[in-house]
Amino acid sequence: MYLGEDTVTNEAPVAKTALDTGKHPIPSAFRIWLFPFTRIHRIPVFKRVWLYLAVMAMYGAGVDWITDHELRAAQVFKEIGAAAYTSVILGLLLVFRTNSAYERWWEGRKLWGQLVNESRNMCLKVKILVGASKADRNRFGELLISFAYGLKHHLRDSRPTKNVHGVDLDPTANIPVAMAGELYKMMMKWQNEGIIDGFTRLQLDAHIKTLMDITGSCERIRSAPLAVSYRAFLRQGIALQLLALPWFVPPDVPYIFSMPILLIGSYFLIGLELIAEDIEDPFGEDGDDLPLDYICDKIQATITEILELPKQRFTAAFKAPKLDPLKATESPK
Repeated sequence: MYLGEDTVTNEAPVAKTALDTGKHPIPSAFRIWLFPFTRIHRIPVFKRVWLYLAVMAMYGAGVDWITDHELRAAQVFKEIGAAAYTSVILGLLLVFRTNSAYERWWEGRKLWGQLVNESRNMCLKVKILVGASKADRNRFGELLISFAYGLKHHLRDSRPTKNVHGVDLDPTANIPVAMAGELYKMMMKWQNEGIIDGFTRLQLDAHIKTLMDITGSCERIRSAPLAVSYRAFLRQGIALQLLALPWFVPPDVPYIFSMPILLIGSYFLIGLELIAEDIEDPFGEDGDDLPLDYICDKIQATITEILELPKQRFTAAFKAPKLDPLKATESPK
C-alpha cells in the first residue's frame, strides 16, 4: 500500500515508538520486561531526567559528607520520619497530575482516531456518487488529506508557504477551517448540479461538521493546560522534597547503599512530572506525543486507495516549516 509523504514537509513519517507494545509469544516475556532496562536510553523521558539525577547525586554526596564531617548535629534529621509523610502527600498530587495529563493525551488520540474514521466514511460515500467527475473526486480527496495535515500543523503552530490546491490563504488563516470551507463548497456545487440530493448533502454535512468538532476539541486541549498555580505548587513540592530527601537517610546506612535508593526515588518523582509535562500537550513532536505524522500518513494512504488518487500528485501542494520561536526559521524544502 502506498503511504505517501507529508503534504507539508514532503517527508515520510516514521511510525516507530520508543517502546514496542505489540504482543509477543510467551518465551519472549522476559525479554519484553527487560527491554525498558536494557534500552533505557530509548525512553524519551530518560533523555531529560538523567541530568536531574546527576545533580541529585552530587547534592546527596555533599549532604552525606556534611552530616558525617562538618555538621554532625544534622544527623538528628535522619532519624525523623517526616520524609515518609511528605512522600505520601506528594505521591497523591503526582497521581492526580499524571492522570489529568494522560486523560488529555488519550482524548487527543480518540479525536484523531475519529478523524481517520470520518475521512474513510466520507471517501467511501463520495466514491459511489453517480455523476461526480474524476477531477472532482480527486480534489475532494486532496482537500480531505490537506485537512488532516493542516490540522496537525495548526496544532503545532506551523504556517504554509504556498497556496493549498489553488486556495488563496491568508498568512493567519486557520488551515483546517479553510479546507472544511472548500469541502462545503464542493458539496453545494454537487447539489446545484444535481449530483447529490438533499438527503445525501445532509449526510456529507454531518461528516464535515464532525471534522470541525474534532478541530475545536483539539484546540481546547492545546489551549487549556492544567492550572498554573497547581503546576507551580506541585513543582515546588517536588523541589523541596528532593532537597530534603538526603537529610532523612538513616546515619547507619553507608553512602554506597543510600545513594541508589536516593536516585531511584528521585527518578520516579522527576520522571512522573516530566512525563505529565510532555503528554499534557499531546500534539507536539516529543517522543511521548501522539504520532500525528503516522496518523496523517495513514489517512493519506487510505484516501489515495479509496478514491484512486494519482499518487504523489498532491504531496507537494504546500509546505509549512515549523516556526519555533526559539530556533531559526527553517527554509522550505
